[in-house]
Amino acid sequence: YGFKNAGDELILKAMITDLRSYKPDIAITVLSAAPDETSDKYNLYAVNRWNIFSIVREITKCKMLLSGSGGLFQDTTGIFSLWYYLLIISTAKIFKKTVFVYAAGIGEIKYAFNSFLIKKCFNKVDFITVRTEQDSKLLKSFAVEKKIIVTSDPVFGLELPKSETKNSIGKKQRIGIILRKTKNWKEDVKIFSELSNLLVKNLKAEIVFIPFQLSKDIKLLNLIKNNADVPIDVFTWNDTEKLLELFSKLDMIVSMRLHGLILAAKYKIPFVAISRYSKIKNFLQLIGEPVNKDCPKPNEIYTMISEKIKDKLNSEKITAIIHDLQDKSKKMAELCISVLTRS
Repeated sequence: YGFKNAGDELILKAMITDLRSYKPDIAITVLSAAPDETSDKYNLYAVNRWNIFSIVREITKCKMLLSGSGGLFQDTTGIFSLWYYLLIISTAKIFKKTVFVYAAGIGEIKYAFNSFLIKKCFNKVDFITVRTEQDSKLLKSFAVEKKIIVTSDPVFGLELPKSETKNSIGKKQRIGIILRKTKNWKEDVKIFSELSNLLVKNLKAEIVFIPFQLSKDIKLLNLIKNNADVPIDVFTWNDTEKLLELFSKLDMIVSMRLHGLILAAKYKIPFVAISRYSKIKNFLQLIGEPVNKDCPKPNEIYTMISEKIKDKLNSEKITAIIHDLQDKSKKMAELCISVLTRS
């Protein structure tokens, strides 16, 4: 937390809200890259996630360590972040603290040694909850023997601002596009600049690029914007409330990021997923949506958008699934508080 990553900040907001709903006087300490900002925003105590002495001090004082949520346990973006989170858990167990793995996402693990570390660490924790059935299967494939509870991402339980009435006659379609820099970024510049041209020229759409992690996304989005022949708005946000307010005004979403899709589903906004990551594919399978190929061409994405705009994602099936995931998120917080009061 504290890296201005929209997905992570939405998770933190949802977790704090849910935990406080079951125990209003709960004392929460957050490990954050921007502790003062996190502390002020959520009215809690936060410590610098890089200060090992502060972290150990807080672990010795706590009754429970919550590890999560989000896709913390993967080594595709680097091994050190995975080792960091496993070290935090191991430190808590050294001090005999209750450890609750909270709605973890288990990403791709490239190295056998890392799957071994996850197995050793997770077999020592007290409770394991994961976001999807696929996450559970992956942990079991690592020989994690502890009971694993399949729940949902905390953001499913987040209360959203009321969405605006959209699609008035004559109103432009407002399409939000959420991307991230990947190994295919040069190709993405071509794909999404051409897609933007198609959307504006053929659908008369208004394009909004949304950087979910400003420091990492903005350069790519500006490259695409400068490469396109049509006007594109790049939305920058300072807090998640502004981001949620924007989502309430969108008519369509194209996203490479999981929480862009979760918000779309909660707001009943039609979406097209660019499914390059296992967590995106897991989400699509969860709600019964088809998994698209990793690198569709501009005209293929355009066709999917055109079809999705006609289908407003209000099917009873998807609505029921989202409600179930919301309930699971709330029950996870209730379980966590129950464990806390017993520890």
